[in-house]
Amino acid sequence: MVMSRRSKVLLILLPFAALSLWLGWRGVLFLWYRGYSIGTRSGIIRKISIKGPPYCKYFSAEMVLQGSLPGMPFETWEFSVDDERPEAPLVKALQEAERRSDRVTVHYRQDRRSLFRCTPSEFFATGLER
Repeated sequence: MVMSRRSKVLLILLPFAALSLWLGWRGVLFLWYRGYSIGTRSGIIRKISIKGPPYCKYFSAEMVLQGSLPGMPFETWEFSVDDERPEAPLVKALQEAERRSDRVTVHYRQDRRSLFRCTPSEFFATGLER
């Protein structure tokens, strides 16, 4: 079967066009869902740890949110830290707050859906107040 020159060009360019459309769509979704919501939560940092497989480590933290009425059960909120470096100022501040059991306010960003993300949490700490 002999293919015309136009058929050969279409056969070569069609996969590239499909890949470009898919990557463009994923880029639009990334921009759409990044920073889906921002806010603050207050409580006591209970745990901060490094988790994940060797190729994808991340900081995970838990905060205990205290109820407004006595006797109400505590709610635990899990979040991640954007900066994976152990010497990052936010990581150091979170570790210090955990050691002291201080009540702190965490500023966070919620990212919905991601093409690739190591952490199961969609909440990322961006700042800390004491």
